Amino acid sequence: MNKNIEASAQEAAQQLSVLIPYLPIEALVDLVMIGNGPCHAALATSDPVKKPVSAALAEIADEPVILQLLCNPSSEIAAFSYIRIIERFNTSETVLGAIEKRPKLSSDIWAALASTRLKMIVGMIDDQKSSDAIDQALIALLWAAEGAVRKAYISAFIRFDCITPKLIGAALLSDATEVVADLLAALSGDNLTQIKEIISNADGVAFRALLKRCGIPAAVMLECEAAFLRVTAKSSGTYADAA
Repeated sequence: MNKNIEASAQEAAQQLSVLIPYLPIEALVDLVMIGNGPCHAALATSDPVKKPVSAALAEIADEPVILQLLCNPSSEIAAFSYIRIIERFNTSETVLGAIEKRPKLSSDIWAALASTRLKMIVGMIDDQKSSDAIDQALIALLWAAEGAVRKAYISAFIRFDCITPKLIGAALLSDATEVVADLLAALSGDNLTQIKEIISNADGVAFRALLKRCGIPAAVMLECEAAFLRVTAKSSGTYADAA
């Protein structure tokens, strides 16, 4: 739009901002449907943004407005609207990162985020989407995430049955010990600090017991144990004693 039209649109949006608190929800949703960018921005930054308005914006607003909506602490966003935003902006690190910072995300939203991020990383690593590439992508995602975000992703991947002995072994061999500790804590329910001590102390006996508490069958435990041996330079006799 030319400068005059843009100035007019901005002025109209400023006037709309004053009126938004007094307009019914139905009218605000209609404004999303017929409005332009400045109108959408005014709606996305209002206080509060009700769920029907957020849902309408999630369907048609452009990325800058979606970011304004996500960064607005007073915006109320339904789970299906988050998932629609993830579908529309599945390659936008900025949008996905903004969603991760939102409070009280449901497990379904974290599952959608995890799936989307995993697909992005796998695509960068291996177009064939081999199982090894998926494991490496999952490790990379968890390694990059921190704190509550990592724990939420781990819960999502447990839900997908993606946390396997092979994955834990690969994470050990990648020196992603923080990731390994969080994975084992989520699977076992054990104290995270104690798990980190088991790894740092190279305690093979305690590590085997921990794997058992994680519900990993003895028949498939060897992959994790072999990786632990390589990383900690322990002899296999440690595990023989523990058997």
